[in-house]
Amino acid sequence: MDDTNVLMEQYVSIKDIAKRNAILKQLIFNLPTDGKDFFLKAFKKERYLDMKLTAVRGYAAYADQNEVAVLMKKMLELLKKRPESTPYNYQEYEILRSSFLMQYLLRQYNYECFKTFNDQLEQQYNAMPEAFKGIFTCDENGEAVQLISPKESQKRIDDFFSRNK
Repeated sequence: MDDTNVLMEQYVSIKDIAKRNAILKQLIFNLPTDGKDFFLKAFKKERYLDMKLTAVRGYAAYADQNEVAVLMKKMLELLKKRPESTPYNYQEYEILRSSFLMQYLLRQYNYECFKTFNDQLEQQYNAMPEAFKGIFTCDENGEAVQLISPKESQKRIDDFFSRNK
């Protein structure tokens, strides 16, 4: 059994979200030969949008535009609901907007479904208060890159909430 099969089996059995996310990232770079079904299952399994979109990134390597569009339609529906449950969803938005996810997908595939999702994502991101923007991003490998210090970001967020009590 090769490494990618071991990783796919581990992914299915692991409960720890951070470990599953790390495995998912590794698999999108390794792209197992039988990965299409795996990435579809991963998409259905995950509840965080960034992990779902990571699964879409893997799935897109195997699927055609119409197949990807079905998943992105679901993603768009979920995204539109985020402001109701998580109005300051900056962490998820920053990962989605990063060069690892949306920027990669737009560059690599240029599908209309990605453009539509990205437009909605940018609209929701821009609607957030400035205190929640530009704190971090992700590089091409999906690794977090701090844009301002944790101390400064905490101060901005604390100041926002103290002004808006």
